[in-house]
Amino acid sequence: MAICLMSLSLAHSQELYTESSAISTVSESNNLGSVSSFSGTPTISVSNESDTGSHSVLLTNTNNNAYGRYRLQVAVTSGEQIRVIIKFKTENEAGTDYGNGFVWIEEGIPTNTWAPSSQTGWQVFDEVVTPNANTIGITFGPTQSATSVDKIWVDEVSVTTISGGDTQPPSTPTLSSSANTDTTADLSWSGATDNIGVTGYKIFKDGALETTLGNVNTYQVTGLTASTAYNFTATALDAAGNESAASNSVSVTTDSSSGGGSSGGSVWSESNSVASYTGDVAIGTSSVPTGYKMAIDGKLITEEVKVQLSGNWPDYVFKEDYDLPTLEEIQKHIKEKGHLPNIPSAKEVKVNGIELGEMNKLLLEKIEQMMLLMIQQEKRIQLLENQKK
Repeated sequence: MAICLMSLSLAHSQELYTESSAISTVSESNNLGSVSSFSGTPTISVSNESDTGSHSVLLTNTNNNAYGRYRLQVAVTSGEQIRVIIKFKTENEAGTDYGNGFVWIEEGIPTNTWAPSSQTGWQVFDEVVTPNANTIGITFGPTQSATSVDKIWVDEVSVTTISGGDTQPPSTPTLSSSANTDTTADLSWSGATDNIGVTGYKIFKDGALETTLGNVNTYQVTGLTASTAYNFTATALDAAGNESAASNSVSVTTDSSSGGGSSGGSVWSESNSVASYTGDVAIGTSSVPTGYKMAIDGKLITEEVKVQLSGNWPDYVFKEDYDLPTLEEIQKHIKEKGHLPNIPSAKEVKVNGIELGEMNKLLLEKIEQMMLLMIQQEKRIQLLENQKK
């Protein structure tokens, strides 16, 4: 696969693409303008073959046995709605309309936008997106095929700002308190979502702003007075400055200055040489994420870890009605996604970590799938050998 890159000089205004060229929707003319800054393998020329107007840009692939995909990076404003229009058509080396185009916005928006088309002729991509970064990346061209694509006509590239921007506030977070002492209260929250992305939170103590935070989900309030009741709420923020409604109110009464209550040793009990505690345990940190009983900020060493799974162990792979993926399907997924099907990507693991039990289950599923594929291949080999005899 040959991926060819283009770089356009774009100015951020109501119409982001402003220069005069054969693919400009602002002032079309039979010249290339800044489109001459294409780089990679194609030759670039002006064509009078167009879908709208009189001219288009013709990209001719000079790399045989490959197909061209072209990439555009556009400077935008995070949180501001934009409309993206790409119009192009493709032709293979035999001079036949190839069709099967796609446009993929894979950078700078919360969820990748993939728009394949099986039609021939001019492929039109028209989508409204709201970036969560100041640059978006757009890739367009033919879908993968054994037939090389020789030419791509580009008739329109338009990136326009939609007035109004992002006015949707985040959803309301759910607030909770995991622990407290005589002078501190540990707060955590979850559940806030946004059409663009949550960027921060505000914490309120007794109705007054306590602090403004980044995109975190825990906070320890300090400097409190012993044996005193406090009420806490939280709101979520997005990049456009929209603020959610206030969360549920959480009431916390600090311990007495003597150190009793949840901050003292009386919370533990012992029976038959077993010490027990009904609350959450934090080691090396001051909070435990929602849904977990223990959090350790640091390394843990032990001789063995047993994971008790309640889910379905992947022996289902060996059942007759199991839909075993083909090697071609697996190869396609790897080329498009960069990782095995049903296995989290490196980006996901970096953000969310892995659960040992679930990951071992997924790995065993892949091993069992691989064994079945090997058995299929062995049968094919035996059949070929028998035919030669």
